[in-house]
Amino acid sequence: MRTTPWIVPATAVCVVLAGCGGGGGDGPGDGSAGNVPGTGVPIAAQTSVDDVIAFAKSLIAATSETSEPVAIEGATLATSETDEPAQL
Repeated sequence: MRTTPWIVPATAVCVVLAGCGGGGGDGPGDGSAGNVPGTGVPIAAQTSVDDVIAFAKSLIAATSETSEPVAIEGATLATSETDEPAQL
């Protein structure tokens, strides 16, 4: 039986491409690990004011006319009555 030379590479490509699909399903429902589900807010920003400041600074640094807005509804950001104000 004669095997055409392209069958083996084509089969290898199909196997590799089949392994690329799918998702792990281990993270939150929106696919972004470490964020409050359904938002772009890091989980740490709900427990630490320093993380809220770091999150705000990252949003300011990444400001763009063409980027999508970050969803924040549904997240409760940490607050403090005793921490000193921080510069953004």
